[in-house]
Amino acid sequence: MQLFKMASTLVVVLFALYALLDAIALLPRVAGSLLNKNGLGYTFSVMVHTLKRVFVVSYPPLLGWIALQGESLYPAIFASYFWGALAVVLVSIFKYPIIKCFIHWIEGYAVGGSVFYAVFQHPYTPHESMVGQGKVDFSFSFDKSLIYSSSWVYFIYGSSLFFINLFGAEFQDQSAVIYQLVGIINALGTVLMSFYLDPKISRNFDQKERIMESNDSVVAGQLLALVVWGPASIALFSLIL
Repeated sequence: MQLFKMASTLVVVLFALYALLDAIALLPRVAGSLLNKNGLGYTFSVMVHTLKRVFVVSYPPLLGWIALQGESLYPAIFASYFWGALAVVLVSIFKYPIIKCFIHWIEGYAVGGSVFYAVFQHPYTPHESMVGQGKVDFSFSFDKSLIYSSSWVYFIYGSSLFFINLFGAEFQDQSAVIYQLVGIINALGTVLMSFYLDPKISRNFDQKERIMESNDSVVAGQLLALVVWGPASIALFSLIL
């Protein structure tokens, strides 16, 4: 019982960290756009995405272990959505301090330093674009179409592994096939991200149009996926099977 609680808690923590980094991942591109260094902004965004993938691949084996013990996966999944959503809300509120950090790191790397130098040794100087921006911000602007489209992309990324594990636990005789569907489902999310969502965001950042609106909309889409689409679909799944 103790191991089950530890495994469930670890699933929630790992998923929340994944959601946290996913919400942060666009902010380096915001910083890069403000600095006219879109290339480096994108590079730092890739770094955040790479760290995020560490957590993405870490919690599914724990879900599988919980299922093998005959325990329900639903409590861990719903708790993961709750704490993941809370992490996204915190990022949206404290976005400007995070942007300041990435501006500082990008400038440090741009002068020829290493990533280690940029993060730990580069002397901090406030950038003019951040003058007057406080630590906490409750002002948001949204593009409804961007919220809706991004919410489905993040729903696929954030919920597909939950569904795969639920199907695998429910149909154990077919689990070897079911678990192989992860790549196909994630590929669908990648196609939507690469051919629709990412180009639209990049255009806004390159042209310095609606930068914060694009960021706020994408984060709101992620929150919608974690608060509505994900929990609702899991709840429906639990009623059907």
